[in-house]
Amino acid sequence: MEYQSTVNQLTEPLNLPVELLEILELNLDELISDVSSGWIPVEQLPTKEWLEKYFRLPAEDSDFSGLYNADFVPYFWGVMHALDSEVVEFLGLQKAAQIGWTMLLCGWVAKKICVEPSRILGLFPKDAKATDFIEEKFTPCVEATPELAKRVDVSSSRKQGNRNNKKNFPGGSLKVFGSNSVSNVKSTPAPLVIVEEPDDTNDSVGDQGDSIRLARERVKRFRKRKFVLGGTPSVDGLSKVQHYISLGSQRVLPITCHDCGDDHVLDWKNVTWIEKQDGPVHPVFGRNIPESAIYACPHCGSAWSDWQRQQNIYNTCKTAMDNGDPFCGWVATVENDGIIETFKDLSELYVCIPGSSISSMVQDYLEAEHDALRGDENGRIVFENSKLGKAYEYKNKDSLDCEALQESAEDYQELVCPRGGLLVTAGIDVQHDRLAIIIRAFGRNEESWLLLWREISGDTADKNDPVWKELDDILFGAFKHEVLDGLFLSAVTIDSSDGSTNHAVYNWVRTRSKKHRRVLIMAGKGDSHDNGKREIFTLPRKLDHNNAKKPSKADKHGVKVYMVGTHKAKDMIVKRLSGTSAYMHSYSTARIDYWEQVTSEVKAPSRNLRGARIWQLKSGRRNEAFDCEVYALHAAMARKVHTIKPKDWDSIEQRLSQADLFSDKLEVAAEQTAPKSKKSKKTNSRRSRGSGFVSGA
Repeated sequence: MEYQSTVNQLTEPLNLPVELLEILELNLDELISDVSSGWIPVEQLPTKEWLEKYFRLPAEDSDFSGLYNADFVPYFWGVMHALDSEVVEFLGLQKAAQIGWTMLLCGWVAKKICVEPSRILGLFPKDAKATDFIEEKFTPCVEATPELAKRVDVSSSRKQGNRNNKKNFPGGSLKVFGSNSVSNVKSTPAPLVIVEEPDDTNDSVGDQGDSIRLARERVKRFRKRKFVLGGTPSVDGLSKVQHYISLGSQRVLPITCHDCGDDHVLDWKNVTWIEKQDGPVHPVFGRNIPESAIYACPHCGSAWSDWQRQQNIYNTCKTAMDNGDPFCGWVATVENDGIIETFKDLSELYVCIPGSSISSMVQDYLEAEHDALRGDENGRIVFENSKLGKAYEYKNKDSLDCEALQESAEDYQELVCPRGGLLVTAGIDVQHDRLAIIIRAFGRNEESWLLLWREISGDTADKNDPVWKELDDILFGAFKHEVLDGLFLSAVTIDSSDGSTNHAVYNWVRTRSKKHRRVLIMAGKGDSHDNGKREIFTLPRKLDHNNAKKPSKADKHGVKVYMVGTHKAKDMIVKRLSGTSAYMHSYSTARIDYWEQVTSEVKAPSRNLRGARIWQLKSGRRNEAFDCEVYALHAAMARKVHTIKPKDWDSIEQRLSQADLFSDKLEVAAEQTAPKSKKSKKTNSRRSRGSGFVSGA
């Protein structure tokens, strides 16, 4: 009976107010809609079509707010295909500054959130830049795009798990961060990673490596992954964008002329304008008339107006797309497997957005040239980078040619000192997993010969690792000589700049200094504030035991650290490698990366030291050999090779010859490493003045 009563109650109409019934009906409709939407397949559209159907440009970011119009950016159609392709794992774009790239990224991220949600990471130069992207670019796009707004809460509500730099959505999240923190770069794995303005990102994050390389590790565990990098290049050779573009297909976009039908990649050299013959002279433009600027086809000379230029770009991409080219006119200049697709030479000449003009580019160019004539090169750099999308090449008289240096190498044996070498020094660069070693012999007029370029593997943070004994065996034995009986190390400088390895370095310096008293063994370190004015060799500071200042790690080890004038040293090395009187010789059988590494840097303006031009590592290159040469030169300066007079060199050579005639080699070797006794101090001091340049006293 109770059961039947319950059934009757459930089947009777609800005696509820009409308003409440209407609310229940609406809620039920919404519930049915939500449930049924999960059964309907997600609409799979190419990025180009999805953007035009759903993505809206915010009013505050453009004069053309509303639905995204891909016809304004035909040069991006091929890039959109690479974004969609499941084959492409790495996409790189080297571009001019204002061409619509950031808004395309926002649109692509929006599509991913709506169609294929996952965790997405964005790497920016600084945290502030990352926050600006969220506040000034992404949030307005969310608010303007209904499909996005119903999925993404742009508030910073911690209940929703949101932060200023992180926005959650069903199925994933978007997190953006600066490149200056290890925890930022290494913390979160994700199948999609975006890098904005890579040339401004950190080269070394907490001594753990380049921030972009660390970010690339975030996608490796995912089978379906995408790493997207785009930005304007900086200095030729230093540019990270330039480096990553070189890894892929290096696609360019040739444009077909409406008159002759031939195509070419748009180039600034094809822009011309009129110079007036008389009349007033503009204070910046001179007699140039920027408003008269046109683009001329290099094949037929046809003059393109801005409208014709934009139509030619659109028609080229549209024709290629209609003919089945998924890259819409972008042509690969390097064969590859399609996993790394890169695009380059996308200058402002390609911009089709209404209002863009060649005349405005000419104005910027003339302003830059006006400033350059007065000694300010910054305008030229900005024009080359931001307008043409090219890396700026400094006309550096100090630049070296790797192949020319290798061809000039000489035929003498490794670890056999040629006739002119009389004083041996070494430079050691310390990496976490190896030691890099250069040994050089110096002679008259500071001429020098490379005796050894080698790397030995080991755990350099461990003072007991066998790598340190292997280093001893290389440095502290006798070096063969072409005409003399042998030479011994006089001085060595070892890199002590790494916080994780300097404990072992200090231990090596202290213990070997006691054992090999005639060798000057120094812990060296470059000065991060060196603007090129620090001398190559200066005496280290002395520890004042009466000073309450906390002693350094080196002080605790009883080791003095020598600050090395790195940039002056590299200036000198480059000049000497180029062939001055103090020529630096190398042997032809040296490991081939020696010449690659001593040419791995370029002298360019410092980002941190305003007005200073300093040596900087080219992107994707290694420079251990260059640093070793710096330390070997520092050791030579410590032995004052630059002050030794010709008669003193003669005396050194004579004593070495006499040692050959009257001394047994093993006895000489023993003398080099024997500690001085106090009783014979006077005698040893007198002897060392004659042989110090051989033995290291």
